[in-house]
Amino acid sequence: MMSFFRWSVITGVMAVTVFFSFPLHAMDGPTLARQMYDREDGKDSKATVQMLLIDKKGTKRLRSFMSVSKDYDGVGKSFIRFISPADIKGTSFLTWENKGRDSDQFLYLPALKRVRRIVSSQKSSQFVNTDYTYEDMERRKPDLDDHQVVGEEKLSGRECWVLESTPKDAKESQYGKRKLWVAKDILLPVKIDYFDKKNQLIKEFTVVDIREVDGIWTIIESEMQDLKKSHKTLLKTENVTFNQGVEDSLFTEAYMMHGE
Repeated sequence: MMSFFRWSVITGVMAVTVFFSFPLHAMDGPTLARQMYDREDGKDSKATVQMLLIDKKGTKRLRSFMSVSKDYDGVGKSFIRFISPADIKGTSFLTWENKGRDSDQFLYLPALKRVRRIVSSQKSSQFVNTDYTYEDMERRKPDLDDHQVVGEEKLSGRECWVLESTPKDAKESQYGKRKLWVAKDILLPVKIDYFDKKNQLIKEFTVVDIREVDGIWTIIESEMQDLKKSHKTLLKTENVTFNQGVEDSLFTEAYMMHGE
């Protein structure tokens, strides 16, 4: 299944079940990238997520949103709706993954009372003033990048492979490279460095807390930091459940506008 939030941050839930079909001592980049992408994280999930924004002056803004995701034969759909505060309440974001082409993304802003589609040229824009972009809010298909395991390190108490992923087509990503520290035992990244096309480090994603929920390893707390703006987005997942049944109607434009 799925963005940070399925990775994507997005769901606010990032999960994986342990499985290996490749020797721990001989992992290659394409295999690792594929295993991470294909990891089993349940048929569906629900969660409440607390989001804390911190600017360079230390000013904090707290938000909360609900998140749901569902798997449809290997491609996923995810939906989030902000619950608070009042100035963002009702804002909703929907992602449909597709086989063989880019994901479809939709944003609903209550003030405008309409759903707008996020086009490719907007993927590098900030998602509702956070440190995530729309590109970060979708799973990136592994065949879009060249992958290389460049080392092994211990990070956050876990043995990790260090994976570098570089876009095959520079126009297909805002980033020049991603560097991931992937925990060997659970196939989850505990850290991701994002580089621009001049090979400058511009953002860092760090996992703060990982727990096993319903047999699925789940990222509970994480931080995304924009190094140029000195701004942070912290996420804390609460009340997460898996495989409880999620209605298909949640993943529609109609629900974005009228659902509760």
